[in-house]
Amino acid sequence: MIIKPIILKISAFSFLLLLLAAGIFLQESHAQAEAPTSAQKGQESVNLTADRMLHLVEKDLVKAEGHVVVTYGARTVKADEIIVNTETGKGQAKGNVIMTAEQGTEFQAEKAQFNIKAEKGRMFKVAGKLGDLYYITGEEVTKLSENHYTAQKSTLTTCTGEIPDWQIDVADVDVILDDRAWFAGGVFRIRDIPILYIPVGYVPILTKRKSGFLAPRVSSSSVEGESVSMTYFWAINQWSDATLGIDYIERRGVRSRTEFRFAPSKTTYSQVNFIFLDDDLTQNTFWKLDAVHRQHLPLGFKLNAKLDQTSKDNFNQTFRNQTELRTRRSSDSYASFFRKWDNHSFDVLTRFRESEQFTFDETFGILPTVTYKTQPLKTGFLSSYFDQEFSYTQFLFDADATGATDQTETIQRFDFHPSLSLPIDIAPWLQLTPRVGFRGTFYNKEIIASPAPVMVTEGGSFSRELLDVNVLLEGPKFNRIFSSDDPEGSSFKHVIEPRLQYDYIPDMDRNDRDRIRLIDNIDAINDIHQFSFFLVQRLLRKGPANENDAEVRQLARLEISQSYDLDETRGLVIPRSDRRPFAPLRFDLDSQLTERFFLNTDFTYNYYSGALETWNIDTGIKLAKWLMLIFERRERDDPTANSASILGTLDITLPKGWNAKYSVRFDEFNNAVLEHNARLTYNDKCMCWGFTIDYIDRNIFSGFDKTNETRILFSISLRGLGNFQGSRGESFIHRTF
Repeated sequence: MIIKPIILKISAFSFLLLLLAAGIFLQESHAQAEAPTSAQKGQESVNLTADRMLHLVEKDLVKAEGHVVVTYGARTVKADEIIVNTETGKGQAKGNVIMTAEQGTEFQAEKAQFNIKAEKGRMFKVAGKLGDLYYITGEEVTKLSENHYTAQKSTLTTCTGEIPDWQIDVADVDVILDDRAWFAGGVFRIRDIPILYIPVGYVPILTKRKSGFLAPRVSSSSVEGESVSMTYFWAINQWSDATLGIDYIERRGVRSRTEFRFAPSKTTYSQVNFIFLDDDLTQNTFWKLDAVHRQHLPLGFKLNAKLDQTSKDNFNQTFRNQTELRTRRSSDSYASFFRKWDNHSFDVLTRFRESEQFTFDETFGILPTVTYKTQPLKTGFLSSYFDQEFSYTQFLFDADATGATDQTETIQRFDFHPSLSLPIDIAPWLQLTPRVGFRGTFYNKEIIASPAPVMVTEGGSFSRELLDVNVLLEGPKFNRIFSSDDPEGSSFKHVIEPRLQYDYIPDMDRNDRDRIRLIDNIDAINDIHQFSFFLVQRLLRKGPANENDAEVRQLARLEISQSYDLDETRGLVIPRSDRRPFAPLRFDLDSQLTERFFLNTDFTYNYYSGALETWNIDTGIKLAKWLMLIFERRERDDPTANSASILGTLDITLPKGWNAKYSVRFDEFNNAVLEHNARLTYNDKCMCWGFTIDYIDRNIFSGFDKTNETRILFSISLRGLGNFQGSRGESFIHRTF
């Protein structure tokens, strides 16, 4: 449980000290008077107004009565009567005392005693507000020094109302600003009903980062049992900190967590996370190491790096709540050292991936790849443009990804691809751009892998040379503007952009093709001879000129494309009578016509079979301000396993601070529900407290074994004090706009 401290700033004592130091001498008056004073050097002026003011020289007293107001900058003191002894500095304020300071702090008291020379004092029967967050009451509040306060019979809450939804009563509290608060005899109340007795409490003052224990976390699982998590936050210095955590999991044992953050400057940041568990339930050892580093280097270079390592016993699949982590197929670590100029770029990338699938033992590394690119540069020859890409890569891979043992091999590859293009404006609305490129690729050796059991043999070095031709015809473009009937309404623009593209790569030497191990797109280049057409339509909106959002916004974009294979037409690909030169027709739509509806979808239609081959959709609608529906379908065409998953979310915002969400994920290929997730949230009207209950029912796959898990997470949030929670930072599967 985190309890933020009571921060007491009785700034009126400082006001009166300044008032005395400025040398104010008041004379008797029976009318409202104003006595402005000039402050000492480097200080603001102090002003005092009252209905009657009197300076008793013999008794060294200054007395002000009737609507007394003392102001100093943004701070004020109001009272019916204020008396100050100019010799001792002691004084008192009586009747409707109101003391206001910066950042919304305000106290009301029946009376106050103070010593303006020692900056000490007491207030009685206090009620007020600390900053913009805390509401307090107290029988007596004492200021011992500039930053040190005590209070007796006090209450603290962030709720409004005569009977707050929650509050903490304390018998005694000792507060040091920007440090800590000790209290004794604490009682936590809900609607004035005592719930929990806290005999002694220590609270860190959270105006600055401070070391201390964070709120404990609790959860319950049908697989793991009950869990309790404790975390210690260590503020090492101004530019680094760490969190050290221990999780007690009833059926698994003790799991340790360590997180370190390092940010010595605005351009350098590092974070390291490590989790370890020797599991009593499975007798396996689980661990997970994550690290990121970003840094700006001299001469304009930058470094981005990520370390992503996990135990062979899949940690993400077993323990993570986020779907994208539990379903991912491989870990991915990388480091990129790069710089960009106006027309060229340089990048050194290392990457290493390992499979997290039980049945797939894949290891893949790029150690490293060095790439130098030149963006199109205008030459002095017929207004043509030159561009090029050069790369050197060393690949590391497992020759037998399905085996239990690694058979790692390496290949080095040099690739150089220069090209020349010549844009030709046939008409203002029609442009033709022919492009010719040459690609030379050199491999240091040949890898030949026979069928299982895999036997690997190596051949000598070889090279591949290719010519690629591309011709792009763009236009003519058509558009039409539709204006609203309202003279100050929005206008819409419909744009049609057709493109025709011709691609040609001659057939390479068959022997060279058979010697290439396909790793990436450069290796997979094949002969091609085809036409492709693209029809892009855009719907744009421009708001009224008097609106702040009068800029043009794209409401929808639809692209229709298809290619026609000339070699297939001539029977050069597969000699057969039922030639099929037309590739599937592809539709790709991205749209958000209104703030309450979006639709993104892409699908391919096979002209010959008359059926859809692939279909992905992501759509959402707000039927009302309180009701939202989202539907998502994702299809993945994978040689190892085809899959299609459906995710649906229902979001209902109920009256008086209630919200309910329900999401379900469904495996279409296996006709099985993978997980349910329901969440109920409440926040009271003044936002001073709330709670969340999460219910998760899901299937956990470990190898060939499947386990069903039911997990319940409960979280209570008390604004200004902290959270009792079991789901910090968890996003689950809920979607939103």
